[in-house]
Amino acid sequence: METAFAEMPLALFSTLAPLGAGAFTALAVAFLTTSFEADSLKKIDRMTALPVAVVIIGFIAAFFHLASPLNAFGVLAGVGTSPLSNEILVGCVFCVLMLVYWVAALAGKLSAGARKGLVVAVALVGLVFAVFTGMAYLMDTIASWNTPAVPAQMLGYSLAGGMALGVLVLGAAGCGAELAARPLKTAVAALALAGAVIGLAAFALQVSAVGALSTPLYAGSDLVADVMGVIVAGAVALVLAVVCTLLALRGKSAAATAGVAAVLAIAGVLCLRLAFYGMQLSVGLSVL
Repeated sequence: METAFAEMPLALFSTLAPLGAGAFTALAVAFLTTSFEADSLKKIDRMTALPVAVVIIGFIAAFFHLASPLNAFGVLAGVGTSPLSNEILVGCVFCVLMLVYWVAALAGKLSAGARKGLVVAVALVGLVFAVFTGMAYLMDTIASWNTPAVPAQMLGYSLAGGMALGVLVLGAAGCGAELAARPLKTAVAALALAGAVIGLAAFALQVSAVGALSTPLYAGSDLVADVMGVIVAGAVALVLAVVCTLLALRGKSAAATAGVAAVLAIAGVLCLRLAFYGMQLSVGLSVL
């Protein structure tokens, strides 16, 4: 696990930023399926500071991975050829859209149609960003990461954790009754469940593949064994997060229950991300 903890800044970034981005999918679903009073919209917009803060904290954490903050400007030099540069570019586009939407909403400048169109754009780019975050790890030199299961994981985590965070926004805004309405409740529940299934199934596929790998120096099965406790803790926390999200959708004590769901989602995904880094198996001389 020493390798995993050495990558804590990236683990925090790849946990917080995609989960915060996923919350806008929940908000998009809410605005597409439910009509909110003007006062409720103002409260929702104020509470949207929560996912915005989560995304920003995630990006700040990423800077601690750099030897010098000035190196951040060089990351974009490989756009189009470097998966890492592509990830950062998409992340920047997402952040700009997110802030434009949030500031315009707070200022009361969005009509109902403009709100729906802009939040859907933010949500879609946010999910693309989550996928690109996973694609940044597809490299021939690290065989244990070089699998499509990695971007699939990130998409799943973004949906499962994002639903918890999105429900927290709505619950904290006092929209318990709206959360319990069938169209919104059904859509959010389906996305939360789908996200957990996609994320955990893709991670399980990666673990299985890593267990079958070996190099002259390391056995993938040993790496998996070293992080198995963290994997179990992460998976259990993510499942419990989805359960709490579903309970919050009943509309009773929605803010408190969704708050627990959001904390569990962040803790669960962070554990899974640390386990991911702990399973780093470089090609070295050869992969058997």
